[in-house]
Amino acid sequence: MRHNFNWISFVFYAATIASVLILFKGVTTYGETQLKAPVSIGGDYSIEFDTPPNCLKNKDLTLKIEQSGIYIFANLVLEKSPDNLNKIALSGKFKEPKMILSGISNPLLFCSSDLSQTSNPLTLTGEFKNKLFKGQIQDKTLSNPINFTAKLNPVSKSEKQAH
Repeated sequence: MRHNFNWISFVFYAATIASVLILFKGVTTYGETQLKAPVSIGGDYSIEFDTPPNCLKNKDLTLKIEQSGIYIFANLVLEKSPDNLNKIALSGKFKEPKMILSGISNPLLFCSSDLSQTSNPLTLTGEFKNKLFKGQIQDKTLSNPINFTAKLNPVSKSEKQAH
């Protein structure tokens, strides 16, 4: 029995395997050096206004943020609200350090006496640094944007959820 060893096939398969290994090494090196996960910013943030309008002076607002990569989902919540309309759903993007959130404002939560069904866009823009979100809130009921600082509320170990 005679075995024919085909050098051309051997060189072809060896070159193919070597090129796949080199490509894998290159992609892995690029991923480790160039691709970085965004900073984790999820949590509850207490909002303090620099100069709140009268309609917001005695309201405690909390920004509850959930994050999926660069995408942000949040609720602007009025704490201790007697009515059922106590939050505004927001969504947006976080591209470090800038964050933009938008949603439809709730007239009872914000500075409007207009209870009509017309939509009222609300926008939060700002920068996130050192667990602080500094920015501005704007909606059509406000004559000027309101500057705010949102500070991360500490969570005790018993309140953290297991994932």
